[in-house]
Amino acid sequence: MHGFGILVLILPLCLSAPANVRTVVVTAPVEIVTVTQVGTQIYSATSLEAPTSSLAESFTSSAKTTSLESSLSTSLSTSSSSSVPTPGNSYYNTMFKVWQRFWGDGKWNDNDSNCNDGYTLPVLWTMAVLGEAVVKTGDVSGVEVTLDRIMQYYDSATKAFLASPNDGVEVYSDDNAQLAWVFIDAFKMTGQQKYLDHAKDIVLYIQTQQGPNGGIIWKKDKNYIASISTVEAALAAVRLYDITRDNSLLEFATDCMDFMFKNLQDPQDKLFFDGTDKNDLGQVDKGKLTYTIGCSISTLVYLHKFRGDQDMLDKALELALAATNPGGAFYDGNGNWNNNLEYVHLLFAGFADAFRLSDLFGQYRDEVVKQGNYIYQYLQDPKDPSLYFTLIAASTRSTFDRYSKLFRGSFDDDDSVYCNNDPSQHAKKKLLVNASAVQILYFMANY
Repeated sequence: MHGFGILVLILPLCLSAPANVRTVVVTAPVEIVTVTQVGTQIYSATSLEAPTSSLAESFTSSAKTTSLESSLSTSLSTSSSSSVPTPGNSYYNTMFKVWQRFWGDGKWNDNDSNCNDGYTLPVLWTMAVLGEAVVKTGDVSGVEVTLDRIMQYYDSATKAFLASPNDGVEVYSDDNAQLAWVFIDAFKMTGQQKYLDHAKDIVLYIQTQQGPNGGIIWKKDKNYIASISTVEAALAAVRLYDITRDNSLLEFATDCMDFMFKNLQDPQDKLFFDGTDKNDLGQVDKGKLTYTIGCSISTLVYLHKFRGDQDMLDKALELALAATNPGGAFYDGNGNWNNNLEYVHLLFAGFADAFRLSDLFGQYRDEVVKQGNYIYQYLQDPKDPSLYFTLIAASTRSTFDRYSKLFRGSFDDDDSVYCNNDPSQHAKKKLLVNASAVQILYFMANY
């Protein structure tokens, strides 16, 4: 058990944004009360046990459930509905529940099976985040079957991937960049050349989306240069360089980051704005999101590793300081990161890369662990252990009641969070949110 002081402010309760919608995040109001939070440490890497077999196998075949799945199933079914389950292999537990709730009939379903809402095909963003979540469990067959389903999104014209197979027009650079990461990891796991080839094709496509003044266009044939598409493209390039040693990839990543610092950094708090118009860089959307900073930190520490450029490391440290400023745009009134899980998991990823590649980021470890513990303790559904809500504002009364014993804020009951809008039924869970939670729990295990 570890105790740490936090700042409690009035909590702004904002709901999650739909996929592919630009979002503005504002700084929380300032009314400060100091309290002490005693949190449960999630776990250390030394406490983990490697999976004995694929989590996917029990869901993709009729084979007998393995010892790992049996133990996970037992722990899930015996967990008290009024308490948080014992941490340890928490990301395995959550991934197991994701398979259980969102996989069926040989495909991933965007709908929670508890609600019996039929089938909805996930968008590519969700599938890319899910792919990385499966990667984190070391589940080779799970990665292969997920990428097999992703191939239905393939666009032969661009050699990239569509937002949905049902729409042959929408190609998003940021979604494709995240998917490139999955293909790169799949190649490392399996050695299958086809995965590396897809990663290369995606990065080549993204390079065609550079704006006339730099940056990466967010959506094909549109004008918006998004921070997230620019930094995720840069990160895909440096991760691909780690395999191919193609120096042009480092040049491309450096150009992307130079564009960010020159055109989209707020000189006041050092965070990045959301984006701008490719033809008029003065038209800046001043929203700020954690995933942009997370991907930037990752890219910069990789560039420092590969090029030995001290300036890159200094800029990564500047962003880490800005992201952990408790008075900054990323904090709510209770001292917690205020972004939805589907955004904030990439900030955890950025710090994971920074901690691994440089000792200079150790000063931020306690703060990042605190943020992870908040998610583990308060965004996990006490009535549905190992599954998570995107925000406390989009949760249930029982979830908020646990939170409100320590943090300040108000809560409005919303029946739409339940299956069939019925509070007597299960709270609906989201595939994208819980794939993000898997990644956060994995990073926490390895900090």
